[in-house]
Amino acid sequence: MSGGVDSSVAAALTARAGHEAIGVTIKLLPKLETGFGCCGSPMDVEDARRVCEALGLRHYVVDMADLFEERVIEPFVQSYLSGRTPNPCVECNRSVKFGYLLSLAKAWNAQFVATGHYARVEENRLLRAVDTQKDQTYFLYSLTARELSQVMFPVGSLRKEEVRAVARELGLKTADKPESQEICFVPNRDYRGFLRSRANGSGSGPGPIRDSAGRTVGKHEGLENYTMGQRKGLGVAAPAPLYVVGMEADSNTLVVGPEERTYCSAFVTEQVSWTEEPPRGPLEGQVRIRHRHPPAQARLIPLEGSVVRVEFARPQRAITPGQAAVFYQNELVLGGGTISSLSRE
Repeated sequence: MSGGVDSSVAAALTARAGHEAIGVTIKLLPKLETGFGCCGSPMDVEDARRVCEALGLRHYVVDMADLFEERVIEPFVQSYLSGRTPNPCVECNRSVKFGYLLSLAKAWNAQFVATGHYARVEENRLLRAVDTQKDQTYFLYSLTARELSQVMFPVGSLRKEEVRAVARELGLKTADKPESQEICFVPNRDYRGFLRSRANGSGSGPGPIRDSAGRTVGKHEGLENYTMGQRKGLGVAAPAPLYVVGMEADSNTLVVGPEERTYCSAFVTEQVSWTEEPPRGPLEGQVRIRHRHPPAQARLIPLEGSVVRVEFARPQRAITPGQAAVFYQNELVLGGGTISSLSRE
């Protein structure tokens, strides 16, 4: 229970269904006085406690800061420093929230872990939420059928306004609490400042900015300060707008080009996880390359190991190494992995 309205209603619906529910809040950032609704800030812990009190549930707080640092924050920093743009929420769900909570459930002899994620589980298969604007399956693709058999998403069949209505009906203090939308461990939304504070001088440092033809057109301030598709803040004068179209970590080079170069039709995904048995050959589906990216039609081609080549039917903008690529067949989540390299063939 994060202390937000979604997990509050998930707890209420779980108890209403006749289950013996126990509220657990994971404290990920104990040194911070405030968070963004998912890291166990003092305010969030208190809100979760008050909700459990109103529902008549036991409530526990578990300090997972060390695991969060090891599995989420440190890889986030290192990924940026290597010229990639990571998505920490994917790893947090995989390693911390579900990885830890499922082991805790086993230790407590509990049958299920119920959370406030907007997703659905039917017959141990992961499905997109009814409220497609709130769907969070992009962050949950690593859940396997075995794990899904022990997971419940009580709000996945509701729309956000319905969730808030249930909370108001029950008189829960989180009913109108604002949503969390930022990276929880980055103060003031300043991820560049956060990286500088954590890099200890190990950032890439200044390097050349080159255009697609290999000509040097400027100097960048460190690859970690840029992301694919970025236009503003490049400090390069050119007759036409330039965008980030690549990062070459080995030579510490930022590559820029015209907007059409931000589009790409194919890429390779590594560390792929499937929610069911891996496919034996190519298959058709849809792929999301960002949380808010509409699933786009693509062909998935499994390669050796946990690697998949994705070929879009139409080029997509700003495919970004380090981000998650999640595979779907309509509502069904097939799996996903981490974007490793682009193919401009």
